[in-house]
Amino acid sequence: MTEIHLTPESAPSQNLPLQRQLLALFSLCVAMGALSGDEPVTALDAPAMRRLVGALQQAQLARTASVDLAPLLSADAAQLDAATAARMEAEVARLIEVLDHSPSPTTEWASMREVLGDDALCALVGVAPASMRRYAGGGRETPQGVAERLHWLAMVVADLAGGYNTYGMRRWFERPRHQLGGLSPRQALGDAWGVDDEAAQRVRTLAAALTGVQPLAA
Repeated sequence: MTEIHLTPESAPSQNLPLQRQLLALFSLCVAMGALSGDEPVTALDAPAMRRLVGALQQAQLARTASVDLAPLLSADAAQLDAATAARMEAEVARLIEVLDHSPSPTTEWASMREVLGDDALCALVGVAPASMRRYAGGGRETPQGVAERLHWLAMVVADLAGGYNTYGMRRWFERPRHQLGGLSPRQALGDAWGVDDEAAQRVRTLAAALTGVQPLAA
């Protein structure tokens, strides 16, 4: 996965609410596999935004979203005046909401296999390894229910990204949590779970509490 590692040199000093929204957006796009490659994200600046928007266009995500990010494509977030920054914060939040409801198995299989590993991923989404390989390779279309669970996992991974590395994310799904009655997230989900189930909502809430753990200056 593409790493997000903000350097002290790129630490923002202005428009921090907008910067936090941008960090959430970048984390989600990385988890969804839309923003990929070996080049890390080291600043939430205009070049990084142009890279992200280009990646979303290439992945054909959020095509119908009525979102205007033009100011962020020509100037860094910290350079925007207060009114423009507030408007961009709302636009970024709108884009995140659109992506939250946009399963993308074409990109998400690869990213989730890299993060979780095939065995854990198959167990979590409820498919056999052979089926997973066919879905991931494009040999068969991913069923809707599987695509929804896969996307849900990508959103959880985006929430975890600020506090865990890849190994830690894998362990997170297996470690008992008192908030889940002593069950691990995987145990709480069970076998035939759906993204709207109460258990899934509780697990997502637990992961979402970690959003923004990664500081804006590493």
